[in-house]
Amino acid sequence: MYLYIYDSFLNHKKYTDLLTKIEKRITDLGIKGKVAKLSVLKNMKELILDGVREGVQTVVVIGNSQSFTKVINIVANLDVTLALIPVENDSNIAKVLGIAPGVLACDVLASRIIKKIDLGKINNHYFISNAQIINGDILIEYDQFKIQPTTAQNRIVFYNLADPGSNVASKPDDGLLEAVITPMKSTLFGKKPIPETILPFKKIKITSNTEEQVAIITDEEIIMKTPAEISVAPAKLKIIVGSDRQFE
Repeated sequence: MYLYIYDSFLNHKKYTDLLTKIEKRITDLGIKGKVAKLSVLKNMKELILDGVREGVQTVVVIGNSQSFTKVINIVANLDVTLALIPVENDSNIAKVLGIAPGVLACDVLASRIIKKIDLGKINNHYFISNAQIINGDILIEYDQFKIQPTTAQNRIVFYNLADPGSNVASKPDDGLLEAVITPMKSTLFGKKPIPETILPFKKIKITSNTEEQVAIITDEEIIMKTPAEISVAPAKLKIIVGSDRQFE
């Protein structure tokens, strides 16, 4: 059984025609299911757990990348398959997964190509795309090494899957995460990045070099704090992908 979750922003009238077309295509493909539309009165976690108790096996998120990432921590420990129907063409997650926007995503859903992909994990919180630290005065414990940024201005990104076109070869099915440390140098013309360092890893520890905790921002914009352990959860999520996905 399918559970279709509509994000609350889809209540705007500009999405009415698109949703009508999506619903018609779902009907034509014979993959109709239970529908849940989010609002201030409807909690996503309760809707999903109620659906699973009623026999739902596939949770389909209709929305954008933010809609999708909100569901990750709810379904990560459930025996369900996750799918996405993006309503816009700006979802990097959808592009990596090989899912076209709008009505075309329904055909990907119906094809049911299911892959198990890794998730990143910060303490007890999962993320699918990346997490990052901006200008953090931190210490990274990596295997037997201790590493810290060489400049006060810096950006550190922990990738599970990289954005399309990125020079980071991060795949969501390789059992690894990648830490990309980019120092920034101030010049008369603004900030200039210094060559980055890329560290593939399975688990690292991060602590602050000061008494102040450092923020770690995940792909759904939830802010975690140091100290933290970042690790990979291999093959944690069952997900429906397209044939044009950017991994095996």
